Amino acid sequence: MEVALAATVLALTLVGMIQVIDSGSEMLDLSRKQTIAAQILHSEIDQLRLQSWATVTSYPAGPTPFTTALGPSYDPIIAGIAQQLGGTFPYAVTRTVTCIQPPANPFPYAVQPLLLQVTFTIGWTGVTGHSYTRTSTTYVGQNGLSTAYQRS
Repeated sequence: MEVALAATVLALTLVGMIQVIDSGSEMLDLSRKQTIAAQILHSEIDQLRLQSWATVTSYPAGPTPFTTALGPSYDPIIAGIAQQLGGTFPYAVTRTVTCIQPPANPFPYAVQPLLLQVTFTIGWTGVTGHSYTRTSTTYVGQNGLSTAYQRS
């Protein structure tokens, strides 16, 4: 009887330890992917800051995907990160451009825009199967960058 009770306690302890290790590895995966996602968002905004106003206004309005199901499409930052990750890129990145000033200015722009809102969205699926997204938005004016913020 004592041996059976000891075996039961040992089995319950082992099951608990396995669950803790599994939960810890899931949290570690999520933290790592959130950090990489934040770095990608900040890199994209920094890359946007280096572009000329003519280049920024040539970006099509609305969402533009940076990745395909097979991996990075054309963005050098994303291609570099994919290479560091061993050739796989588990993220989907899109850039959305909206004309703020003047309002209701359709693309191709009828009037030269004065202020554009550029939003980068990144999404991925964690090891648990849950989907996660992060968004970072910046405003770009003809005479420079105004502000940037991130929202989860």
